[in-house]
Amino acid sequence: MTKDLIWELTKELRRIRCIFIFVALFICSNSLLLHSQQRNILFYNVENLFDVKNDSLKQDDEFLPNGVRHWSFSKYQQKLFNIAQVIFESDGFNLPMLVGMCEVENKAVLNDLIFKTGLSNVNYFPIHIESPDLRGIDVALLYKKDLFTIDSVEAIPVVFEAPARPTRDILHVFGVTNDSIGLHIYINHWPSRYGGVMQTHQKRIKAANVLAQSIQQVYKKDADAKFVVMGDFNDNPDDESLKDLVQKAELVNLSSSKNGSIKHKHAWYLFDQFLVSENLQSKSSFRIIDFPYLLEKDETNSGFKPKRTYLGYKYHGGYSDHLPIMLSLDF
Repeated sequence: MTKDLIWELTKELRRIRCIFIFVALFICSNSLLLHSQQRNILFYNVENLFDVKNDSLKQDDEFLPNGVRHWSFSKYQQKLFNIAQVIFESDGFNLPMLVGMCEVENKAVLNDLIFKTGLSNVNYFPIHIESPDLRGIDVALLYKKDLFTIDSVEAIPVVFEAPARPTRDILHVFGVTNDSIGLHIYINHWPSRYGGVMQTHQKRIKAANVLAQSIQQVYKKDADAKFVVMGDFNDNPDDESLKDLVQKAELVNLSSSKNGSIKHKHAWYLFDQFLVSENLQSKSSFRIIDFPYLLEKDETNSGFKPKRTYLGYKYHGGYSDHLPIMLSLDF
């Protein structure tokens, strides 16, 4: 049996598995959720979810069929099924009420994720606003329409002086759960450490200040407002940017686990985090999702590491360089 045939069979088995999971969830999830007071929120940096079409306004050339990564429709389709699998399996039959995401190219890839994998059949809908990021990677939100009603959506820009590269907007969504609880949701993807930690430090401080100002403005209108802040912050919970945010916005950082969500060489880092307002602290719990299929043996640095879509420029067929994280709210 050739490697190509084995690969095709593996892909087909994954598709069948996704369909089987969807059928089980479609039958069982609605009745189970009606009796559950726990509401899950998933966050996932999905690592370069690009379509195969050229966007002349963005630097997406490496993720085109003729680009250096030889990105193709079949690879794109497999990526969609991989992400859907994580969402479906994140907490058994209790599907996430909300799914925050980063590194998505546009709303079209979100529609493909929802309508080509079965997520639409369990009432997921997308929210996305195009950001000024040069590569075209944005933040987004999926919400279950039967569990969460959208009231308002805004993109909050984080602006740097030239010649600094533009960064992703912060997505602010306000909605109401089917328990009649209003939640302010903020989804972040702060500037990376590319170019050096200290050299990029002030950019993440700026993002933290912009976010804190928005939350402070909401507090002025509603002192009892409830906040869920999530994202890839490209800093750890004990770094200055996150400490400043916690203090200025009166938040609690739930992501104090010793484990990490992303690995660089020998070290794990907890860049993916959930923060909540103090009035949600006692109702909240946090965990990193580390299903075996999301990890692989780290032959170079020992232990395990996230199983990525690419190793360098070589297609690897994995999921992401980040592990997803989960917030559970017990109402």
